[in-house]
Amino acid sequence: MMKFRTLVLATLPLIGGFGAHSFQLHTDAVRWADQGVNRRVFVPSPEATKVAALGWGMVTADLLWVRAVLLFVDFLDAEDEEDAVWTRTVIKTVGVLDPHWRTPFFYGGGMLRLLNDLEGSDEIFSDGMKAFPADAYFPFSLAMNAYLFHQDLEQAVRYLDQASKMENAPKWYRSAAAEFLNRSGQRKTALLYLKEQIALANSDRERMVLENKYKALLYDQVIDVLDGHQDKWEAHNGRKLRQVTEMSALPPDPLGGEWFLDPDGRIRSSVHEPVVAKRARNSARALLVNP
Repeated sequence: MMKFRTLVLATLPLIGGFGAHSFQLHTDAVRWADQGVNRRVFVPSPEATKVAALGWGMVTADLLWVRAVLLFVDFLDAEDEEDAVWTRTVIKTVGVLDPHWRTPFFYGGGMLRLLNDLEGSDEIFSDGMKAFPADAYFPFSLAMNAYLFHQDLEQAVRYLDQASKMENAPKWYRSAAAEFLNRSGQRKTALLYLKEQIALANSDRERMVLENKYKALLYDQVIDVLDGHQDKWEAHNGRKLRQVTEMSALPPDPLGGEWFLDPDGRIRSSVHEPVVAKRARNSARALLVNP
């Protein structure tokens, strides 16, 4: 009898360990599943969450913010519109729960911009401007959204002027406001802003997206300069450029490609032009399918 009891007692931990291990494997499969319902769980209501927090608003805000940041990197790859909606609502909720916490407004607007939710980005930056009316970062970010994505130069100038006059505005905000009246000044301002955003990036994926935008904008600026130099060269020589090598001291291609002479006779990047050609083909196909 004693031997039987000893055997049972010795076996129970093994059975329990095996069961716990099997259960862990099952729960891990569920926990790490890449389904939206498992990743997002629910879309919170800002005001309802504030009531449900029962006075623990700051703690709840911390938890929601950490959850949003952790999922943000995955959302960048997924490019799912529902992910952007969830992220916007969570950031709005965090702002309601802890309106004096600058971080969610500061990073949140940029996160939504990278998720292609420009309306949400504007909304979060506007909330940040209301919560921190003396902070120049928020109107300046709204100015860059207006310029880079909405192509609304009038609104960009208005927000930029507002930001540059604030006491805590960096010196380059003021010079940017003065230079923004011409196109080269606009690009220079946007490049400085994107460079600042790259330095603040929380992940390699986020940094890569921002760097691509930076390179694309820098490419546009370089092309403007090259076009001007090419026009002067052709006027001086009395003929069209036949080869890129005829022009000396060309700057490096910001996109990492090689300069070549496009069929339209202009100097362009070997990396950029295939992208343009692909867009044109896709547009043509769309017209054929939906005349």
